[in-house]
Amino acid sequence: MQLQWAVIRRIVDRKRPVSLAKPFNTRPLYQQVADEFIARIVSKAWAPGQAIENEAEIARSFGISLGTVRKAFDILTAHNLLERHQGKGTVVADFEGGKMRSRFSNIFDRSGNRVSGEVSVSKVVLGTAPPEAAETLGVNGRTPVLQFERRRTHLGRLFMTEEVFLRVGATAKTMSQEALEGVATARWTGQDLATHKRERATAEPATAADKRNFKLTGDAAVLRLQRIISSYQDRPLELRIGRCHLGGDLVYATS
Repeated sequence: MQLQWAVIRRIVDRKRPVSLAKPFNTRPLYQQVADEFIARIVSKAWAPGQAIENEAEIARSFGISLGTVRKAFDILTAHNLLERHQGKGTVVADFEGGKMRSRFSNIFDRSGNRVSGEVSVSKVVLGTAPPEAAETLGVNGRTPVLQFERRRTHLGRLFMTEEVFLRVGATAKTMSQEALEGVATARWTGQDLATHKRERATAEPATAADKRNFKLTGDAAVLRLQRIISSYQDRPLELRIGRCHLGGDLVYATS
């Protein structure tokens, strides 16, 4: 996710038009600039809520055209990673705010608010994903994947358990258990930025584990949610397989 700045700088220093040769990177320059912006957000060089330089200033500092910078800004704005405010300029979205935390949820309370719940993480293990999860995440059977359980509560009631498979870098192999648990809690925010999801919902009979978790009896049913969280380049970052009991105070809706 790094823009080929060394190549760009050599081109600019020679006073030639800014473009990248195919051996280095064949993606359009504005997409590479968008990648650099995302890298700055991930690293907190651009912190949540921070106002950033205007497009003309960034174009001058990079030595590229204003139109290229505007296209990159448009990508991040369309994915709600940047926010444009009249009279205030452009600011980085606050990903820790409640609205952003729940943006991938299709579960709503009675007031119509999206609900992501209070989250706890357990059973964090670094291993290899089973075949279906590996295929979904686009990794091979030898690639390390962080696996853990996530539990979500709303107003003190557990309403969802999730089995999670999270893509991680090769450096995860050298991390301590505490560090891995930190990655599981931070999710993809420490390595990339998610912008959209794909979700499949099906109703299934409650298993014995579901009945214990949600305190169900008899022939109860639960909602199974398979959710794939992806980056703006459509790179799968996380696979969630959730078991959900909505109760009388939550509803599931796709719009």
